[in-house]
Amino acid sequence: MTGDLIRTMVIDDEEPARSEIRYLLEQHPDVCIVYEAGNFQEALAALRQCRPHLVFLDIEMPGMNGISLAEKMQEILQPLIVFATAHEEFAHKAFELNAVDYLLKPFSPRRVAQCIDKVRNLLAARSAVPVSGKIGAAAGTPACCRQRLAIEQNGKAQIISTADIIAAGSSEGQVTIYTPHKTYQVNMTLQDLQARLDENEFFRSHRGYLVNIEKIREVIPWFNGTCNLVLDGLGSMEIPVSRQQAPKLRKMFGL
Repeated sequence: MTGDLIRTMVIDDEEPARSEIRYLLEQHPDVCIVYEAGNFQEALAALRQCRPHLVFLDIEMPGMNGISLAEKMQEILQPLIVFATAHEEFAHKAFELNAVDYLLKPFSPRRVAQCIDKVRNLLAARSAVPVSGKIGAAAGTPACCRQRLAIEQNGKAQIISTADIIAAGSSEGQVTIYTPHKTYQVNMTLQDLQARLDENEFFRSHRGYLVNIEKIREVIPWFNGTCNLVLDGLGSMEIPVSRQQAPKLRKMFGL
């Protein structure tokens, strides 16, 4: 992603707020605002056409709040989400959705710059993933290296095989990776982790969970079209599959 434009959408029902964030984003030459929307209908209609890398999103808007809108956006495209709001109380929920950042109004140039730096790093990590979908590494890196993941633990990099990952879950702004022998708490979003793994081997069953397809042992029907997964190596723990993702799972296994 280095050197490319960051396609950005700004969604806020108040024009002065859009104007403020627009001005601050224009200070970054690699940020290109491709669309501004004042309501959720307009935003969803433009999402597929504009295909933004990044969305700045207010929370309190008429018709649908930003949390619900972010959930719908992630089902369609999974852009990076930054919540830009006057309300502190939604931060916990926002980070459950793997938001990149949570900016409070009035915005400061320093905080916006920090946020854009974080976005650059995440997009650079995504673009490092080769076409095969293996974990982020430059083209030409041996496949054996691309199938391994570095996890920072107590100041050291713990290297694990991606094949050992049973599942990963996001809760309270932290991602937990489950392997047969150890559970890791990592400082990355679930979206970032997903970008580093082979999409043919890992399935985003729910906005809060990512599972290794090879580890799925049972599919248990649940309420309202959802289901739960039992995975090899996780004992009795069940991983939810959202109503939106359940059809993909059924197609995958011919159910």
